[in-house]
Amino acid sequence: MSINPYNITAALVSITSVAVLVFISRYLDISFLYYVATLSLSTALTFALLRKSNKLNFGLFWAITIAMHAMAIFGVALYEDDYFRFILDGWQVLQGTPYGKAPAEFYSDPNLPGHLWPILDNVNNPNVPTIYGPTLQFIFAAIYAIFNIDPIGLRIVFAIINIALIAILTRRYPLHQVALYAWCPLVVTELIIHIHPDGIMVMFLAAGLWLARKHPILAGTLWGAAAGVKIIALAAWPLMLRWPKKALISAIVTLSILYGYFALLGPSLGFDSTSTFANEWLFNPMGFTLLSIVAPQNIARLLAAIIGIIIIMFIHARTRDKDFPPLAAIFGIILFLAPAVNSWYMIWILPFAIGSRQIWPFVAASFIPLSYITGLTLDTETLREFEVHMAAWSIEAIAILSALLYDLIQTKRHKLQETLPATPIENPNIGVVIPALNEQDSIGGVVSSLRDLDASIIVADNGSTDETADYAIAAGAKIVTEKQKGYGAACLAGIAALPDHVNIILFIDADGSDVPDEAMHLIQPIIDGHADMVIGSRALGNIENGAMTPPQRFGNWLSTRLVKLIWQKNITDLGPFRAIRRDALEQLAMADRDFGWTIEMQVKAIQHEMRVLERPANYRKRIGISKISGTISGVWGAGTKILYVIGREAFFR
Repeated sequence: MSINPYNITAALVSITSVAVLVFISRYLDISFLYYVATLSLSTALTFALLRKSNKLNFGLFWAITIAMHAMAIFGVALYEDDYFRFILDGWQVLQGTPYGKAPAEFYSDPNLPGHLWPILDNVNNPNVPTIYGPTLQFIFAAIYAIFNIDPIGLRIVFAIINIALIAILTRRYPLHQVALYAWCPLVVTELIIHIHPDGIMVMFLAAGLWLARKHPILAGTLWGAAAGVKIIALAAWPLMLRWPKKALISAIVTLSILYGYFALLGPSLGFDSTSTFANEWLFNPMGFTLLSIVAPQNIARLLAAIIGIIIIMFIHARTRDKDFPPLAAIFGIILFLAPAVNSWYMIWILPFAIGSRQIWPFVAASFIPLSYITGLTLDTETLREFEVHMAAWSIEAIAILSALLYDLIQTKRHKLQETLPATPIENPNIGVVIPALNEQDSIGGVVSSLRDLDASIIVADNGSTDETADYAIAAGAKIVTEKQKGYGAACLAGIAALPDHVNIILFIDADGSDVPDEAMHLIQPIIDGHADMVIGSRALGNIENGAMTPPQRFGNWLSTRLVKLIWQKNITDLGPFRAIRRDALEQLAMADRDFGWTIEMQVKAIQHEMRVLERPANYRKRIGISKISGTISGVWGAGTKILYVIGREAFFR
C-alpha cells in the first residue's frame, strides 16, 4: 500500500506534539500559553490532515497510537489535580466507602497513613466528599492496591483502557477515521497526561454498542457500568428501548449492584456532592451563558436541564440507526447547555463523531484547550482563579458556532442532492381496500363510485351483523371476512386478499365520508413516480359542517404536531383516504390491528425516508353512526392508541 503524505504528516504532528507536551510538563518552566498553544494547534492540524485521508496502514496506525500513549505515561499533570482524589478514593474504598466523608475531615485523623498526607494536601475542593461513581471507585481501589500513591498507575490503566476503546472503534470504522480519535493530541493529553477517567465511560458505551445485537445482556451490563463511571451516561440509555428488553434489565441490575454495595456501607452515595457541583460550579459555559443572562443562576440551571432533556429525547425519538446512534449530538447538547465545560469532556463526543461528515466536534476539540487560559494559569489578579479569559472564551465560542453553522448548511445541501428521481409505474394495477363494519347504507355507493378505476376492490368485513357483505357483492366488490375487531386487522385482511398483480393500493372508508371521485388525485402521483405514498388531507380540503367532531380535530392537530416535532416532517392529517405503492407498504411491515393503523403507516414511511405527499381531499358527513367519534369510549380508545403508536415508533423501534 502506498503511503499517503497526509497520513505521514498527521502521524508526525501527533506524536511530536505529545513528546513536546510531555517535555514541557516535566522540564520547562515556561508560560502555560505555550503548552496550550501546542495542544490546540496540534489537535487542529492532526484533524485537518486526517480528514484528507481515505486509507491508513494498519502497522502505522498502531505504531503511532501505542507510541503516543506510552510517551504520555511519563507526563506531568500541569494545573490538573483531580488525580489526587482518585488516589485518596482508592484508599478509602479499601477501608470501606469513599462517600459521605470530605477529605478535610482527615486533617485531624491520626489514623491516616503518613504516605497519604502529600496526597491529602493536594486534593481539590477538600470540603466536598467525592462525586465519582462506583465503577470508578472499584477501579481506583484496584490501582491503589497495585501502585499505591504513584500516579503512573492511573496513567497506565487509563492508557490501556483507551487503547481497548480504540480497538473496539477499529471494528466499527475504517482506520483513517478511528485515527481522528486515536491520534488526537487532546485525547491523549487529557486521559493520560492530565489523568481523567472519561475514557472508561466511553469505552463501556462503545463496547455495548458493538455487542448489542449478539450479546444484549453483556451490552446492558456494560452500559450499566458506564453510568457507574459517570451518571451522564444515562443520556444514552433510551437507546436500549430499541434493544431486547433483557439489555435494559441488565443495565438496571448492574447499576443497582454497583451502588448497592456502597449503600450497604454508608448513607451517602455521592449524589449530595454531585448536587453541589451541579448547583454551584461554573466554568467555561457556552449556551448556558445565554440562559444565565435572562434568568437567575438557579433558574438558568433548571431551564438548561429541562431544555436538554427535551432535546435529547427528541434526538432519541428521531434516531433510526441503533448501531450508530447520534451520541455525539446527545453529549454535545449536554455540554452546550452545561454550566461547566472542561476540555476533557470532549472525550464523550469524539469517538461517536468519527464516522460523520460533521466538523463541529473536531473544531470544538481544537479550540476547547483555550479554556485552560484562566486566572490560575495566567497568574493574574484581574481574573478569578477559574475564570476563562474573555478573549480565549470568545475565540472558542465563535469557532464552535461557526462550525455548527457550516455543518447545518452542508446538511441542507446534502439533503437536496439526495432527492430521489421520479420512478414511474409502467403498468399500474390498482387494488382498493375498504374496511367495513355495519355499513350497509353506504357501502354500495362507495363501491359503485370506484368502478371507473378498473381496480380490484376488496371489502374487508370486520364482523358486520347487517347486510354489508351482500350490498358490497352486489356493487361488484369481493368480500373477505376478518372476525377480529380492529381497523388495522380489517386492512391487513384486505391487503392479503388482493391479487398478486396489484402494485398500487388505495384505502378508503366505507361510510361515505371520503369522496371516491377524488381517488385518482391520490393515485396519479404514484403512477407518475413522484411519490411512494399519498395522503388525502382533509385539513387541506373542505370539511363539511359536522363531519369531524371537536375531539377528532384536536386529536388530529396534536398528532400531526408531534410528528413534526419528533421527525421534522410536515403532515396535516391522519386521514384514512390514502394510496401507496404495494412494495413500499410491504417494506413498512405494518402490524397495528387497531386505531393506530394510519399513524403507524405515516410514521414508518417517514422513518424509511419514503416520498410522502399530501393532496387536498374533501370530507363529508358519514352515513350512519361512527364507531370512533360516535362514542366516548371510541374517541378515548382511538386517541390513546394514536399517541401510544407515536411513542412506540419514536422510542421502541
